[in-house]
Amino acid sequence: MIVAEKKKLTYEDINKLPEGNYEIIDGEIKEMAPAGFEHGKYEYKFAFFFEKHLKDKGYISVGEVGILISKNPLRIRGADIVYISKKRTKEEPKGILEIPPDLIIEIISPNNTISEMEEKIEDYFSIGVPKVILVDPQTRKVFVHEKDKKEIKV
Repeated sequence: MIVAEKKKLTYEDINKLPEGNYEIIDGEIKEMAPAGFEHGKYEYKFAFFFEKHLKDKGYISVGEVGILISKNPLRIRGADIVYISKKRTKEEPKGILEIPPDLIIEIISPNNTISEMEEKIEDYFSIGVPKVILVDPQTRKVFVHEKDKKEIKV
């Protein structure tokens, strides 16, 4: 029996991708479960705080914002909240981000594993994101990660 190999997505496919709740890992779509109410509530609270304090200094976006990690193999991560300073770009970004944000905030969902979150943080660091904040609604703890520094629990 011959099994046809599924065509992997490439960078050239990037503008044809539909909106949705997924990431692309090594050219393959990885579906993600919809976020729950509590997850959305935390996204809103953090985004509101940053919008209030940083809106004149940069751009804030929420809701599985696509971030290009690599072109080959195609790897796009979806971040809950991103902040990009106006020092990094003068114009508000459009579409999949191809410049690294200054800050990414991830709200941990009940179905996320530690290894998944660690891999995601490493992907962000690999493109130059200086700081990633993980928020755990279940334990009500915040973890600040900076490249080459020890995790800080707040």
